[in-house]
Amino acid sequence: MRSIDILSTRAKVIAMDSRTQQPISPIGQTSDEAASERYGHDAAYRAAHGRLAPYRVIARAVILNRVAKHLTQRHLAGMLGTTDSAISRIESGERAISLETLRKLGVALDIVFLVGSTAAATALAADPRAVVVPEAGTETSFRPKVG
Repeated sequence: MRSIDILSTRAKVIAMDSRTQQPISPIGQTSDEAASERYGHDAAYRAAHGRLAPYRVIARAVILNRVAKHLTQRHLAGMLGTTDSAISRIESGERAISLETLRKLGVALDIVFLVGSTAAATALAADPRAVVVPEAGTETSFRPKVG
């Protein structure tokens, strides 16, 4: 059963990283289409989306690097001295994360998180391990269609 979970996680990560494939929701819309629709109609959703943008970038980097290193959430949690549910919350991209936890993640996954001015961080991001954490409201990986 465990190998199925690992394969399932890898498949989801591959789908996340692919620009041509979109995860499909149970009702037939892609997750981007559903988010875009909600973004266009719900001001509270737009505000939360902007506020959580940096945490989604961190979550994606953690997931991709954890899976690339063949680590489970439990293994990563052990490396950080926390619980697997804490790692799950980080990977959801819906919670704030402390600088200390961010530092520990960087060490455990060999990631360099660049936090601050997105323009300055991008200029310094020559290291392939660098993950530029955008300022709230400036994320570039999701561009909702409004209108």
